[in-house]
Amino acid sequence: MRVGLVTCRVLPEPDPDAALLHAALREAGHEPVDVAWDDPEASVDGLDVLAIRSSWNYHERPEEFLRWIDAAAARTTLVNGASIVRWNIHKRYLLSLAEAGVPVVPTRLTPRGREPAGDVLGGMDLRHGCVVKPAIGAGSAGVRRFAPEEIGGAAWWIRDLSSRVDVLVQPYLHGFQDPGERSLIWIDSAWTHAIRKRPRFAGEHERVDASEDPTDREIGVARQALAAAPAGCRYARVDLVRDAEGRPAVSELELIEPSLYFVQSPDALARFVAMLEKNGADTSRSPGRLGDRARV
Repeated sequence: MRVGLVTCRVLPEPDPDAALLHAALREAGHEPVDVAWDDPEASVDGLDVLAIRSSWNYHERPEEFLRWIDAAAARTTLVNGASIVRWNIHKRYLLSLAEAGVPVVPTRLTPRGREPAGDVLGGMDLRHGCVVKPAIGAGSAGVRRFAPEEIGGAAWWIRDLSSRVDVLVQPYLHGFQDPGERSLIWIDSAWTHAIRKRPRFAGEHERVDASEDPTDREIGVARQALAAAPAGCRYARVDLVRDAEGRPAVSELELIEPSLYFVQSPDALARFVAMLEKNGADTSRSPGRLGDRARV
């Protein structure tokens, strides 16, 4: 098989999964092909399957990215699919999860161009401060934490940022710092492994630690989140953090281009390759040039 791996022309940071995935695909007898979504000459011609892996600048031009995704999905088998990308690209999905009864970090949305209704921070647990972030974002881009004594600055930043983009506001839970986020990785109907992450904000590097096995309660919350997402997911990463009562809550449900931390789990890497093989076996779609349709 020829396996397309969606990336971007200039990565904002290294992709620790890339070399391992390329090597595993070659070892299995396949040809990995990097496809930069922001390259006007990018092509999916002859690809058997296309997986989104490191398109980590999509938040800079989200509508253009979504048009590219739609064009790609019309030409070859895309995992995860276009409908999943559209649902997951805007973090309003956290509000959808909450409405479905999934425990999530308390989240408020301030739409772009609209004056925040009243005191957007009113009634929020600010004992450890708050986090303000763009509703469409990747990595730590635009994410700022405000300590309790900086809440006045947070209110100003919310108003300023929301003049340009949709904004999410969340309390900073102590669980982000101690013990940190637990990320559960799910590939093709199985939980493969978990890692522990420390919080990072704009300009910071990610710190990843080994993790003990997730608890039954954590797996239960992660399953709830996946069940509330659109059908057809082939891979996912569910980031959980302990709330004020020590219960797991979803901080992110990553379905587009999450790091899957293959270095921590060779079994997950093998399962991901097998998933691509299974999805690439459907040759009912005819390959075609993507470049002409994707130009905007």
